[in-house]
Parts: sequence; C-alpha cells; structure tokens
Amino acid sequence: MSLNIIVCDDSKFARNQLIRVIPKNLIANLYQANNGLEAMNLLHEGKGNLLFLDLTMPVMDGYQVLAAIKKENIDVLTIVISGDIQLQAQKIIASYNALAFLKKPLDKDELYEVLEKYGLIDNDNINENETTKTYANNEQNDKFDELKEKINISAGIAASKIGDFLNLFVNMPIPKVRIKKGMEIYDDMNNWLNDEGNVIISQGFIGLDILGENLNFFSKEDINSFLSMLGENNADSKTKLSLIMELSGLLSGSVICLSKQFNVDIKLNHPVVIKNADNNLAKDPLKSGDILCVELTYEIKDLKIKIPNYILFTNNTTLKLKELLEFI
Repeated sequence: MSLNIIVCDDSKFARNQLIRVIPKNLIANLYQANNGLEAMNLLHEGKGNLLFLDLTMPVMDGYQVLAAIKKENIDVLTIVISGDIQLQAQKIIASYNALAFLKKPLDKDELYEVLEKYGLIDNDNINENETTKTYANNEQNDKFDELKEKINISAGIAASKIGDFLNLFVNMPIPKVRIKKGMEIYDDMNNWLNDEGNVIISQGFIGLDILGENLNFFSKEDINSFLSMLGENNADSKTKLSLIMELSGLLSGSVICLSKQFNVDIKLNHPVVIKNADNNLAKDPLKSGDILCVELTYEIKDLKIKIPNYILFTNNTTLKLKELLEFI
C-alpha cells in the first residue's frame, strides 16, 4: 500500500527525523507543511491520505487542524506526534478520532507498531525511506531549529506536570530563540518589576560546560488567580510565596528535562525571588554582552494566567550547545 503523506510540523528538524523512518513502500508522494494552514491547503487539494500532525504550531495549530478535519468531514488518516504529552491533550485528540498519539522524541518502533496495527505496513517487509522525493515549502532555514525542537519536548513535560498539579489544561508555548543583549533582558526584568506586586523567580542551572539561568515572570493578577484557585488567598505571605515557588519549580523543570536531550547532567540551584524593592538588578552581570535567550509563555486559559519564562544561556554555554546541536 502506498499513500500520499503529509508531514506537518513547524520544526524542519522534527520533519526530517520522521521522514527518515517512514517506510519507503508506504509513500506514493510525501508533502511537508510548516503549520496547520499549509496542511489544510494540501488536504483541500486532495494531496493527503495520511497526515502526521504536530500540535504546537504557529498560524494554525494541530488542535485546530483536527477540528477542521472533523467539521469538513475530510477523509484522511491522522497520527499525532507531539511534545504535548498532557493527559488532557490526549483526551482531546481521541475525541477527534485520530489513529494514535505518539510522543516526541519519536520512537521508530512505536511508529511501526501503529502503522502495522492499522494495516498500513507489513512489519516483515519494511523498507525505510531513504531516497523518496518529497515536496517541501520554501521556508527559510532556522539555525536554532533543533534547539527549539528539544526545548519544545522539554516544555511539554513541564506543561504536563503543571497540568497534573492543577488538574487543568496548559496551552503549550511555542519556543522563541534568539540572541539578546544583556541590557534588553535587564530592561525586561525592570519593566516587569515596575508593577507593584509582580515578582520574578530566578533559578540558576549548571552542568558540564552548561551554565545559565531560568526566569519565571509572575504578575500580581496571575498570582492572585493561582492562589484563589488553591483557596489560599488568606494564607500568610510565607505560604503564598512557597506556593508560587512550587509552581515556578515545575516550570523550571523544563531545564532539567533538557538533560536527556543534551545528554548532559544539569542541576538547578535554589530559587531566588526578585521583587520590586530589590536592588540586585542594578548589579546584574547579564547587563553586558550577548545572551542566548529562549522565550516561552505558558498559558492556563481556565485561570486566565500567562506566565512568561526565559531560559538564558551564557556565552560559553552557547559554544557548548553549538557542539551538541546543529546550529552555527
């Protein structure tokens, strides 16, 4: 059996990983989509019998694609492959009748099990794809693509932990990676702290040739919403702060999850609370130089909460990451 296959993921790195292991004898034509809208356009053109679909994407995400496929009654087999491993996410996927959910990083054997289960391949006669021509869009190369994909997987684990802790669905952030001036980050922090009641939880991390800092930005409104949900509005300030730091620790866990991605042991330092009254920002060593900055925003719509998160890597760490990853 050969099918017209669409691989939809905003990460070229992730698409290539998948394309390398799709059995060649399953492919008639293979098309790539950088987001859900591009995938829908291909489906409307009749170019897809089998869709491999990511969930967290710009323009149109995977959930919206699943909803559109159901609404328009499009005849396509769909396998979701995502870093969003929340139980709530898997329940949503099941409601749209996707064939299966596979978590990132993709396990080739799990993929083959699903394909064999639905009669798409014969496991005794698998020919992995090596030379099949694919149709790709004209997207520009992103030198941070592999790093974004690994951050995405780690953020998915953190979102799952937060979702389990709160029993709520967390909208997965799309990682933004860029080189920022230290002064820009310093200004971001100062601007955040200009609002009385806002806080930043700072947590350093360290590993072999890996050094950086994780910053979680909590607005006073989001803090109040979170404490209200827990029924702790009347708790003493020490208890309130402890709860915020617990939530921050779950977010910072995405850094620990990178350990496996980088194959490097990474440990978190004790968290530090930065408030409006603090003067230590003025002495912040990050004010000078270039810093590799990963920006994430975790959103909990049921609580109307958005928590910006920065993962900052020192210059020496950036050089180490260049060795571990593909970006130049």
